[in-house]
Amino acid sequence: MRNFVIAIILILNAANLQAAVFTVTSNSDSGDGSLRETILKANANGTADVDIINFNLQGSDLANITISLKTELPILTSNIIIDGTSQPTSILANPNIKVCLVRAADTYFNGLRLDNASAVEIYGLSFSNFKADPQGSIDEKKGAIYLYNSLNIRIGSPNKPNCFGNNYAGILSPFVIPKVYVENIVIKSNIFGLSENGMNVMPNDSGIDLSFFKNGQIGGDTPEEGNLITANVRNGIALGAAEGAVRVLNNIIGVDKALSFRPAPAATGIYINGASCTPIISENIIGGQLKGILLDYINAGFTISGNKIGTALSGNENYPNTTGIHINFSNFKGIIGGSTNGDRNFIANNEVGILIENSYPVSILKNSIFCNRKAAIEFKDLPIGKTITQSKINLITTNSASGLYLPNAVVELFYDDECPDCQGKFWIATLQTDANGNWEYNGPLTGSLTSTGTNMDGATSGFSKPVISDASKKINDVFCGAANGSITGLVISDASVFTWFNAANQQVGNLKDLTNVPAGVYYLKAGQPGGCDILSATYTIKNIPVNYKVKSSTITPASCNLENGSVFITAYESEKPNNFSWTNDKGIEISNAEMLENVADGRYTLTASNGSGCSNIVGEFIVGVAQPPILDVTKMQQLISCDGKTISATGIEIIGNTAPYTYKWIDNDGSVVYDGLNIVNVKAGKYTLQVTDKYGCTVNSEELDFMQLENKVLQIPNTISPNGDGINDTWKINGAVNYPNAEFYVFNRNGEKIFNSKGYNKEFDGTRNGKPLAVGVYYYVIDLKTDCGKLSGSLTILK
Repeated sequence: MRNFVIAIILILNAANLQAAVFTVTSNSDSGDGSLRETILKANANGTADVDIINFNLQGSDLANITISLKTELPILTSNIIIDGTSQPTSILANPNIKVCLVRAADTYFNGLRLDNASAVEIYGLSFSNFKADPQGSIDEKKGAIYLYNSLNIRIGSPNKPNCFGNNYAGILSPFVIPKVYVENIVIKSNIFGLSENGMNVMPNDSGIDLSFFKNGQIGGDTPEEGNLITANVRNGIALGAAEGAVRVLNNIIGVDKALSFRPAPAATGIYINGASCTPIISENIIGGQLKGILLDYINAGFTISGNKIGTALSGNENYPNTTGIHINFSNFKGIIGGSTNGDRNFIANNEVGILIENSYPVSILKNSIFCNRKAAIEFKDLPIGKTITQSKINLITTNSASGLYLPNAVVELFYDDECPDCQGKFWIATLQTDANGNWEYNGPLTGSLTSTGTNMDGATSGFSKPVISDASKKINDVFCGAANGSITGLVISDASVFTWFNAANQQVGNLKDLTNVPAGVYYLKAGQPGGCDILSATYTIKNIPVNYKVKSSTITPASCNLENGSVFITAYESEKPNNFSWTNDKGIEISNAEMLENVADGRYTLTASNGSGCSNIVGEFIVGVAQPPILDVTKMQQLISCDGKTISATGIEIIGNTAPYTYKWIDNDGSVVYDGLNIVNVKAGKYTLQVTDKYGCTVNSEELDFMQLENKVLQIPNTISPNGDGINDTWKINGAVNYPNAEFYVFNRNGEKIFNSKGYNKEFDGTRNGKPLAVGVYYYVIDLKTDCGKLSGSLTILK
């Protein structure tokens, strides 16, 4: 009974709640008259009728109409209209956007949030800085307007736009599982990624990012209802896991309000994903995107019509996307274009106009497709068992055209564009093929033609154009400058007019085969009368001279400052020529012999002939100069034998490349005393080294004096008399200075070391630690640190 009474009271209270108008009078984050307080009042007023939140902020500058939020506003309930256009003053550059909402905190939160709401309308507001944590998960992303499980929401309308700049997403619904839909959402007339005047770039990560979007509309049936969506980093419009009827109409993506180009080269203009979604994308302008339109896993059909993709209103603007339309993993009939001229899309200037990937069938009808740089229509990874057959034009006259395609199918004829590839810019006719696939068009034709074919499944091919296969080509070269060369065997389809050109772009033939031409570079242009053309690769007809080729030769350089160089041909790859002509680097003939002899260094050319006027250059040969060797004695070390009787030398080097060499050591009498590079075991004297190279060139060293080595032999006395009379007071060893690394030792009879020195800088004076040694016999050991080993003997100290 008590619960029943409480319920009756609640019903009576709800019935007393009526629609109200709440006015925001303060731009403070909270408190009386603030937007936060006003939302709380509207929420508390119930949802039976529509509450309106208006604005009356005082002041005449931007700060007065800016609401800086430090935390997220209260979540909106249903039946609320937030109307920023009610603000009396117009301070922003757009007269219909009058109030700014800005996140002014380090924490991340949404601007306006709608959870489980319906019948909410939002107008005349500018949202900025509603960012998301870059490290946050996908379900933690933030939006200027955040929608969750909401229905019948209206954001913007003609003369009541909103503006979204510098946010993670302008409008966001999260991708959360279990899924809940945002249904019947209508987004019109807003600005995403630009300032309020629609001119200055203020990119969002995504303009509109709505997951589980169902039966909604972005844009509208008139241009005034379309949204301006430009300069967003990732997506202009992204509808993930969409369902039902989705309409994207009259939006402008990639240009500003003045239709000036504002590309976002890493972004997707319109992205829709959803197996049961049936999108209609119509009357949009899309430019400057990585992908203009991307439909992914759309398996209930789609329509893309009336759009300008890569161009704008006039069709002459150049606003390229990388890919204009990309259809991926969509395997239920979709239509690009339509059955009327009003359905045609203008798809121009993109890298690829239309990419059909893992999808079948897609009908591409009555469109104007032109000047796409890589391809107009490209197919990639068709489903297993599905193929696309190209239509062909077999005959074109001024009043008719005919060709071949699949039986009981559709062929469309187009006038070709002015760009190099064959693309259909102007639709002419739609034709039905007969049971054999033949078709015919009768009527005046005034331009170049191309065609597409649509099979019975509804899958449309690319544009027809001539195809040249040169896998079986045969090129006949000419001999000795004759004019009987030819290029034959090219396999060419879709062409009946052939024009051959040489490297100077002069016409040299008008048949499929090129015959009776001289050596040169040629290419073919093939097409139909009035149809689009294709250019072949370039082909070279060579001039083959008589086949005289040198297999091997021996070149001897000039040496000793003489004209004694030579070129000897030792073998030919073919038969031996009959006539020979040698010329020097000035073109002067110097010999008619087969072998070139007795010439100075230089470049020489051999021309050979058969004696009947047909000749060829056998080759060019360079006779070099053999530089005489250089004797380098800077590193020479002179050595004397341990007994002082003979001398030797090491470290002499020969610099040159004319080995092998012979050597002679010559004394003052002209006698040869040694025949190796480094003299060994010769008595001390003065000698000259003579070196002769393999060409007989001889060089002599300067005279090398080995006499001074005699002074290097040690003279070791065996007595000293350290009595202070100045005679033989120290152990004076002549020649010790020549052995700076030697070690000198003196021992007594008991083997005690009484003196040692490395190098002999201070002579032994018969003392030990400053005290005189006793008279007697001592012993010395001298280690010369050479091959002579150690010297030893006795040393007597006398008075």
